[in-house]
Amino acid sequence: MDEGEAVLQIENVCRVFDAFTVANSLNPLHPLGLVSAFIKSLRIEWKGTTKKRSFNNGKTFRGDFVENSATIAVTVRTPETKPPFTPMTEDGFQFVADPASTVSNFAQIGHENNGALF
Repeated sequence: MDEGEAVLQIENVCRVFDAFTVANSLNPLHPLGLVSAFIKSLRIEWKGTTKKRSFNNGKTFRGDFVENSATIAVTVRTPETKPPFTPMTEDGFQFVADPASTVSNFAQIGHENNGALF
């Protein structure tokens, strides 16, 4: 952490819902379009130190943070679906982000204390 480096890596653990449209995502009772997408892998790697900052509001929150950059590699897929879950049969979709081109120019990692841990 003092060097501004950290890695988050997860595999085969997350499911997210794809609602297909904004209207579907705002209406939790809408039955169409809820398809469970699967995050096959996610790796975020933070490196370098641009700035170091500390914050303490004296009551409920304090932390030490490092500003840096991050690369992100992610593979997500949705399964094939059939009515009634979608209006028509869908083949499924896979998205793969290349970490060489998926770079954040601002990222922040740190240690914080808040609430009961303050």
